[in-house]
Amino acid sequence: MKKLILTLFVAFIAAFSASAQYNSAPEVFANNPEKVVPGMKYSKLKKLYDPQNAVFLSDPAYGTGRAWLNLLVPGLAQYTMGEVGLGTRYLLLDMLGGAAMRVGADGILRAQGEDVEPDIKNDKTPYYTLAAGGVILVANLVCSISNAKKVARVKSQYAYDLKKLGRQVSFVTVPYVAPVVIGGEVQPSAGMTLAVQF
Repeated sequence: MKKLILTLFVAFIAAFSASAQYNSAPEVFANNPEKVVPGMKYSKLKKLYDPQNAVFLSDPAYGTGRAWLNLLVPGLAQYTMGEVGLGTRYLLLDMLGGAAMRVGADGILRAQGEDVEPDIKNDKTPYYTLAAGGVILVANLVCSISNAKKVARVKSQYAYDLKKLGRQVSFVTVPYVAPVVIGGEVQPSAGMTLAVQF
């Protein structure tokens, strides 16, 4: 139930902020026509575009509302914007923080047992490990949301430049099911279609 409520909250925030987040941005292509090409990654784009600016897109594929997807899984927003490396970094940090909290909690529970040596009962290491894991989780969550907003703003400007140039080309694979005649009978056949969008 909590996941459902959180998912609905994230969807509401994403829909609400998708149309209200943009301000006008300068066209980078006008000053750097040779540098703006299709297929660029965020690591190169952040050198060209200012993350404080963004542009309105009628279909905001890079809306800053996506950043709130990181409340569900840190790095998810980066994955949805095509930045797999960034998303993986935040996901791994989240797993590290969770593992540290688990080790700390297990150590605390072990120290509270009946047949435990006095040195283990007085050891503060599990408490420090639990606290460090919590700090890693919170800091990673905040950083992943902040980074996702920057990525969205930079990529929205880039998408705007590509669309304005008419240089946007995307390749999409689409699954399909089609009827095929096999041995005199019509059977469904699944496959993939490669669609090129200009």
